[in-house]
Amino acid sequence: MENKIVVGFVAQLYPTKDQVVRLNQWSGSLRFLWNRLLDIEKAEYAATGKFIWNKQLQPIAAAMKYQPGLEWLADLPSCAAQDVSSRIDYTLQRMAKERKVGRDYGFPRPKKKFIREVGIYCSNYISKISSREAKLPKLGRVKLRGGDLPNGRLLGVRIRRDGSRWMLSAQFECARPAPMEATGVTVGIDLGVATLVTTFDGSGFDEITAPKHLRKALKRLRRAERTKSRRKKGSTRRRAQIRRVGVIHRKVRERRKDLLHQISHQLTTKADVLKVETLNIRGMLRNHHLALSVTDAGMSRLIRFCEYKADWRGRRIEKIDPWFPGSQTCSCCGEIHREMKNLKERVMHCDCGNVMGRDQNAAVNHYWYSQEGWNRIGNDVTRMETGDQELAPVPVGEVRIDAGKRL
Repeated sequence: MENKIVVGFVAQLYPTKDQVVRLNQWSGSLRFLWNRLLDIEKAEYAATGKFIWNKQLQPIAAAMKYQPGLEWLADLPSCAAQDVSSRIDYTLQRMAKERKVGRDYGFPRPKKKFIREVGIYCSNYISKISSREAKLPKLGRVKLRGGDLPNGRLLGVRIRRDGSRWMLSAQFECARPAPMEATGVTVGIDLGVATLVTTFDGSGFDEITAPKHLRKALKRLRRAERTKSRRKKGSTRRRAQIRRVGVIHRKVRERRKDLLHQISHQLTTKADVLKVETLNIRGMLRNHHLALSVTDAGMSRLIRFCEYKADWRGRRIEKIDPWFPGSQTCSCCGEIHREMKNLKERVMHCDCGNVMGRDQNAAVNHYWYSQEGWNRIGNDVTRMETGDQELAPVPVGEVRIDAGKRL
């Protein structure tokens, strides 16, 4: 598959009332199947200390529809039932690997209604997708609306419930696009929570402030959660309020994803080489002062988007050593400022006369990273040059663009 890539496609389904009833039944059947197979696995492990792997688990799942009282499982597409056993097998294999290295990794959790439900998998052999509708097994034709349909071979389809909506996600095997024309531009990138992206391309800075979609929605989210807590459990009004809470989360998620797609597209279109810092996101999430802002920024997803788009477009991403002190090193003389470890220090004041914001300073250091004499602490570099002109220090806050503006 060197000349092939896998492209995702996401669309919203518009099923009829009868199709919605059937999708709800399938979702409940898969939830029951997951929990029943999980109970079998737990009982087997408690008795013998071994797991039942997928080769033996699939016949057990297929035979359940012949048991008295479980005949309704026969309405499920066979590929969806096999997918449940495959997913349980995957989680158990991961559990076994983690326990070999001494980590406490327990069994997967049982599925609950509306909480981490199993998606309905449909094989590519019995599914077809066009720009306006999808033909799904035992369901027939379902209207859909999404983006441009990829031109390639369908690999698989999964249907999932997102609040009150039904979403379809599919994967296509497509021909690898031709690499984009080289631009000769290298970009140093610094990621943060206040300023989401700071870039330096050798001649100037571009900054995108973090839009903070989740923080802006917290007031509405808290009010909706309080209303939900006052509703009687199991009532229709509580289920309706749960859907309203889900709508708020979905809008935040989609707005964040849309912005990250725009930024990654602009970066991989502009530059041949992207120099990105390696962040310990899990470690940052342990800091309760930063956890919400780090989650709201979506830095890990931005890097993932840049990686696959760079691969498609013939660009190169250079990962910077996580121990490289980009924010603490003066970008003009190379002096280390330990006081910049404190995130409250937003401006670097160096004895050489360099006064620069910490994000801009880090972006410059990332731009020169891996070049001769620049990625070593205590080097003798006293200036940087861009072309024939010396780069003058740029004061903090002088260059700033709003979220969504082109880089």
